[in-house]
Amino acid sequence: MANHKLKFFVLTGEPGVGKTTLTKKLSSTIADKGIKLSGFYTEEIRKDGVREGFDIVTVDGVRGRLARDQTLLSAPLKQKVGKYGVLVKEFETIAMPCLVKSEDSTPQVLVIDEIGKMEFQSETFKAAIKIIFNHPSHYTVLATIPLKKGDQLIESIRNNKNAKVWMVTRKNRDTIHEEILKVMNTALRFD
Repeated sequence: MANHKLKFFVLTGEPGVGKTTLTKKLSSTIADKGIKLSGFYTEEIRKDGVREGFDIVTVDGVRGRLARDQTLLSAPLKQKVGKYGVLVKEFETIAMPCLVKSEDSTPQVLVIDEIGKMEFQSETFKAAIKIIFNHPSHYTVLATIPLKKGDQLIESIRNNKNAKVWMVTRKNRDTIHEEILKVMNTALRFD
């Protein structure tokens, strides 16, 4: 595959391995090169060392709830993943505006951390992901996906001819960013 066709730069790995941290590091370097970013990160919410849920945080710093331990919610939610109730409307309010490509011609990278089960509780988000990954001429994406195989849409991202996928491990998570940036620079000519 020729690098000039790469438009989707995808990180995968075990939960908690550091995909979000790496995505933030890559995003910071890309922004320092003058590339416009949009999109979001998913962050764990912990209290006294116990994970209570997840928030979505835009690259501009807007924060909202994605999911919470059902025992912490006033009423159980229909959309859930494991013990977490997914706050679909709150997620969509923050996530969906981030996925719109700017109309100007300024180079832009769309950050989507993460494309997974919780986020896919939103049919609106899932539909947007299908559009984004079916139009490589319109989007340049830095995304994370789960390691576990199964969802057809996630597998189509993993196997997309315009995607390069990196396995993030505890061993390589502190050094792999240079390799990823090199491939992105070659493909997108950021420098």
